[in-house]
Amino acid sequence: MTTPISMLWESAEPDAALTERFGFETAADAIDWLKGVLGEDWGLEVEGCERLVISDANCLAWIVVDGCRMVAKWSMRPRVFARLAEIARLTVWLGERGIPVSVPLAARDGRVQVEVDGFSLGLQRVIEGELLDITDPVQVRAAGEMLARMHVVMSDYPGTIPTEEPPVPGAQLVGNDFRSANILWADGRIVAVLDLEESAYRRRVDDLAQASILLGTRYHDWAPTPAEVRGAFVAAYVSVLPLEKGGAGALDDSVEAHLTRIPWPG
Repeated sequence: MTTPISMLWESAEPDAALTERFGFETAADAIDWLKGVLGEDWGLEVEGCERLVISDANCLAWIVVDGCRMVAKWSMRPRVFARLAEIARLTVWLGERGIPVSVPLAARDGRVQVEVDGFSLGLQRVIEGELLDITDPVQVRAAGEMLARMHVVMSDYPGTIPTEEPPVPGAQLVGNDFRSANILWADGRIVAVLDLEESAYRRRVDDLAQASILLGTRYHDWAPTPAEVRGAFVAAYVSVLPLEKGGAGALDDSVEAHLTRIPWPG
């Protein structure tokens, strides 16, 4: 059976992208390589691969191991390898502190991000759930509260995430990509916040502003979150973590700046 391969958001032809970016002639070649690496470094036997998805410099494979669905994700961009390793360690740290994330599975030598054959590879269990629905006020409130919790916890992170830009005054570590595409909902709660690869040092008011605007965005057809939803989201955030002095004005300014700066489709 042929494994489906697709692009996450780009219009490129996926088979060509797999070859040009990752050096695999076919999806079967990529899967055979992955089976070898997971066997050697993790001691796992891959039973099957459901699909491959390419996102920029990353390839993701939904696989089955011992009846458990997992996602293997590898990058072909060496300049981000050190950052990816730190993001993996951050994710483990957040999971240990009760933030719902998909914690990377450690390889046999303890690494949670492995460099092999010119790639940087991580492995996580699939968490079942639906993408956050901003038409549901309960989910919007839970999202606001969750972002506030993440800001509190991430402010105490003892490690350092490599970044290309110096932190601005008043910055702290934030996820920097909190939106529907990265939030899973099931059983009346947020069960996972995914994809912390954009983590950066920013003012939390700027991360809140960006999240409020992009909360409803997924992979295509982006549009600003409706104002009433933004208001409910911010109110939920503030109920857990009040804004600093002058924060309301700073939030309004940041929201306006993001609305102007983001290149909305159409």
